[in-house]
Amino acid sequence: ILCFFAYENEALLRKLVAQAAIYHIWRQRNNVLHNGHFLQPDFIFKAIYREVINSITARRHRPHFGGLMCLWL
Repeated sequence: ILCFFAYENEALLRKLVAQAAIYHIWRQRNNVLHNGHFLQPDFIFKAIYREVINSITARRHRPHFGGLMCLWL
């Protein structure tokens, strides 16, 4: 019942996840190139997961962000 309108927001969720993934992969690349510091993949996945949750939570009062958290979790 909570996710009744969630399918309308799948494209928006895909965009959020893609943006977060690209950002964190690029950040990992820069860390390796400039600092020689390699982060474990599970840390990167957790950072992507957390960033998507934070983005949805920050925008939860906007019209199209209502069912995204239900869809993401």
